[in-house]
Amino acid sequence: MLSRINRLKKRKEFNYVYKKGEVIYTPSLIIHYVKTYKPYTQIGISVSKQVGNSVIRSRVKRIISEACRHNLDKFVVKNYVITPKQGSRDKNSTDIANELISVFKKNGLLKG
Repeated sequence: MLSRINRLKKRKEFNYVYKKGEVIYTPSLIIHYVKTYKPYTQIGISVSKQVGNSVIRSRVKRIISEACRHNLDKFVVKNYVITPKQGSRDKNSTDIANELISVFKKNGLLKG
């Protein structure tokens, strides 16, 4: 689980990222990101009911959260909102983590 300081929690934080940020579309994820004034990265995960029932939504959310936690020090300092699509429910944790890292690398959102 992401630490408390690295999570977006409030609705207005999510809305700010949606309105002011840029968007990346992948086959199983939508990633919104925006520059932040804080010295650390914050990540929010929003899973809609289209992904599945509550058990599946929680599973997908946990997988994405763990993938972000393991790679948090590699991310450029920004605020991110990650929204999984319907196709993400059938993928396992390594597939989602690999897709997340490759998308971040491709778009220049990884340090170094």
